Amino acid sequence: MKNEEAAAALTKHLLNSGRRRIAVLGASPEESAGSAGLRLNGYRRALEQAGVAFDPALIASGVWRRDGGAGAVAGLLDSGVQFDAVFGLNDVLALGALHELLIRGLRVPQDVAVAGFDDIDEARFASPSLTTVSPGMDEIAERSITLLLDRLAGRETAGQGVHIEAGFELKIRESAP
Repeated sequence: MKNEEAAAALTKHLLNSGRRRIAVLGASPEESAGSAGLRLNGYRRALEQAGVAFDPALIASGVWRRDGGAGAVAGLLDSGVQFDAVFGLNDVLALGALHELLIRGLRVPQDVAVAGFDDIDEARFASPSLTTVSPGMDEIAERSITLLLDRLAGRETAGQGVHIEAGFELKIRESAP
């Protein structure tokens, strides 16, 4: 999965819609490894390319669950940090953020746009539906099966290891048109 490239594309979408204060949920400002670090790197790269300064106050750590997203947004709101968009590093963080924003009387996307990452089923059925990155799960599944069949047929040995990056697609929905 092209985590960094996909996160940059989603951040660019938010920037192109006029958002400039994009909060990121699920990382710490100094994170650079793993899925969170790669996605944060993509976010930072898109900001830099757009000439928007990186603000560490917009990065909120939290466990990658709905309550983590709700808590991260609550912390930003309670501390007075101004933001006009939220990028949850996975969809459940974004869905928790969406819930917290709505119960606090903020309108999505009018006041705050919300986007996530993973395109889980709930993203389509949320109200408003969630803009997200679809990580190409069909491609990942197909390639995994092919690799497994190759290994079983002796065409690839267990010690070789294979690294494959699947494509992605932005799913633009109501929460961040």
